[in-house]
Amino acid sequence: MTRPSDPLVLSPDETRKEEEFLASPRVPRRMERLIEEYIAKKTGKAWNDPVILGRIREAVVTQKGRYWAKGKKRKIAYGRGYDVLAYLSYHFPVYLVQFELLFHEMVQDGLIPRHLRVLDAGSGPGVVSLAIADYYGRLDAAQASITAIDRSDENTEAYTALVPPYAEKKGQVVVSTPLLADLKDTVEVTGTYDLIVFSNVLNEIAGLDAEGKADLVARYAALLSPEGSVILIEPAEKEGSTALREVQAALASRGLSTYAPCTPLWGETCRPDRCWTFVTGPDVKPPRLMETLATGEEGYRFMNTDIKYSYAILRKDDLTRFSYRIGKQDKAARLGSLASHVGRQIHVRAARMSPDIGDEKRHVVKICDGTTKTPVYAVLPVYATTEENEALISGKYGEILSIRNAGVRYNREADTYSIIIGRKTTVTPIGGGNGA
Repeated sequence: MTRPSDPLVLSPDETRKEEEFLASPRVPRRMERLIEEYIAKKTGKAWNDPVILGRIREAVVTQKGRYWAKGKKRKIAYGRGYDVLAYLSYHFPVYLVQFELLFHEMVQDGLIPRHLRVLDAGSGPGVVSLAIADYYGRLDAAQASITAIDRSDENTEAYTALVPPYAEKKGQVVVSTPLLADLKDTVEVTGTYDLIVFSNVLNEIAGLDAEGKADLVARYAALLSPEGSVILIEPAEKEGSTALREVQAALASRGLSTYAPCTPLWGETCRPDRCWTFVTGPDVKPPRLMETLATGEEGYRFMNTDIKYSYAILRKDDLTRFSYRIGKQDKAARLGSLASHVGRQIHVRAARMSPDIGDEKRHVVKICDGTTKTPVYAVLPVYATTEENEALISGKYGEILSIRNAGVRYNREADTYSIIIGRKTTVTPIGGGNGA
């Protein structure tokens, strides 16, 4: 297992700056201005001209319709200028912040080298590249170089207008001219990379199933340094999130192991039939452009500030965020064998794989130990919450929990299992983080 030999280690002051930003995130004002200036240059009118705002609203509505369409009707493209302007207005803020949140976790885990080489695969107008430039802008000495690929000339035009001016402010991030190419084609990319990112890309690639998308990711992963990582990020909606886990599982046979968020607690590769799991973060303060679009009737349709996303960090060395594994001496039932424990009290050890998705009567958290194809949820009635079981709802995403004296139920209609947490149930976090 190989970590970067010269990892990016933040000073206390740098850590404070990053965590202050991530606690109350917003698009930096300078970045806002660059986007507003690009809209003005692209349209020939002020960014807040009523006609321009009306056209952007129309493009946002159309774009959202494409995202939620099913089957052959789902065709997402950025061939028109207003497609990109809609993306920058609506999707950009949350995508920017969610990447910075994930990147900060990787820095804390020691996975990011001080001199970072990034391949931004399917870059769009530059969300990931701008996020890295913004993160590094709060650091003192670290450096990064970024190569971007995108198939849309409208996206690469926006990338060129936004990323270099923002990245060059402190000179710590060097950005190459983006490559205009389709990721499905053979792309002439040379060198090795410490970080290869597919951010909200795989769900937009038409004509490839999970195996085909895994082949695509694996082809680019051949450019990965021995110490490097691949990041896959997708929206938290059920279809895209579930599809991500299918690609993640398919990549296991292509030499890419999962570092996070999943942990193979029994030492087995997870092959779920359906796995919907995502992480949440603090709301993003809406930029001036978004607030302006959201004025008037049905303004809520143009407000997008919730951080919810699914991700996978992949590596070539079998390193995992949590090193803990269930041993023979541990008295724990496999979640994959719950059919034989329905109606009984059991002990399990599993990862917390969702925020609290319950209601006012019960806390509900998805849990997984890597052995089950059927979704399993830990259910804690509000009235039964105690100091001994409260860790179920206060823990971090991906954290390993020991759950003792819990009941088992099967929901036939939903085809799911529930681990019922009662007053006498104890829920205890288990150590072993950061691959230690």
